Amino acid sequence: MATSVDAALQEIVASLAVLSPQLEGLRDFQRLNLKAETRREIETSLAAYARREQLLVSAQSALEGLLGDGFPEMAVRALDEAAYLDLVANAGTIEAALKQFSAADQATVELITTAGPPEPKN
Repeated sequence: MATSVDAALQEIVASLAVLSPQLEGLRDFQRLNLKAETRREIETSLAAYARREQLLVSAQSALEGLLGDGFPEMAVRALDEAAYLDLVANAGTIEAALKQFSAADQATVELITTAGPPEPKN
């Protein structure tokens, strides 16, 4: 299933493909015998393009890491029976304690109990 992460990764790869020859050209300019003012302009541009390249490479690495981690799914962790029963017992005591409280504002309770399932942000 393609995700927005896949789309972003494709966009980054395309951006890097465009950026690479631009950077190479700026580096070529930098090696020429230029006037001081022209050299400063090239070096300023080169720094900006290099910074953008590094940001894109970092983002690419992060997105590839997410996909490598199984994004967007998050695996359900299997526990041994004792650990699972420990969690169940604690969930029961938390639920029992929660029943000892009520919201001061009934509208808040109705909002919480009538809210639908969360939807992913796009």
